[in-house]
Amino acid sequence: MKKKDYSDTTIIIPTFDEGENISDLLDLIEELYKNISIIISDDGSKDKTQEIVREHSRKNKKIKLLDRSKKAVHGLTISVVDASKTVKTEYIVVMDGDLQHPPEKIKGIVRELRKGNDIVAGARRKVFNWSIDRKIISKAATLLGKARLLIKRAICDDILSGFFGIKTKLMRNINKNKFEMQGYKVLFDILKDINKNTKIKNIYYDFGMRKRGKSKIGLKQIISFLRALFS
Repeated sequence: MKKKDYSDTTIIIPTFDEGENISDLLDLIEELYKNISIIISDDGSKDKTQEIVREHSRKNKKIKLLDRSKKAVHGLTISVVDASKTVKTEYIVVMDGDLQHPPEKIKGIVRELRKGNDIVAGARRKVFNWSIDRKIISKAATLLGKARLLIKRAICDDILSGFFGIKTKLMRNINKNKFEMQGYKVLFDILKDINKNTKIKNIYYDFGMRKRGKSKIGLKQIISFLRALFS
């Protein structure tokens, strides 16, 4: 079966110490999506993440490493924002580098963007093996986020998702003051600046277990989200 062409799409993957996962993720994306571009926006990994990405890049010129090691400001959000400035395709898909976002769902996100939707949110249907504390934090953050977005909450089923697609033009037009650059909820920051005419679609998926490595969620990230609520 002939593979569909994805030369209109760039995947942005923000990373920090994902050396145990990134090679497998890149292999999966390359296998599934012909001619897709990939930007690994690395925030100064201390492991072999950058080395692994460079090795893949030598074999596939559509894979690029954005090395943010020496940048003054670090964070997942600014890693995505910086990478988006270099995108040359019509569509962007943002996903994590830890294999918790299923690559096979990328095609559904791109399909809905091609239909004319401005944002396609990967909405988590099931979440596996979260601790009680993590579930409580997520629920509280979602409630606070929905209160901040008011009516916009009705059109996006997972406002805190880290897996989403967006038209590149829209991404570049978002008011940069809406971004909590040291934070990690990029989609939430985008939703703060959209208008009522923005077309949003939801794609549902099961949020998998992290296979290797450690979660980056901690007090710093929680404080960053609280700041994002008031920007």
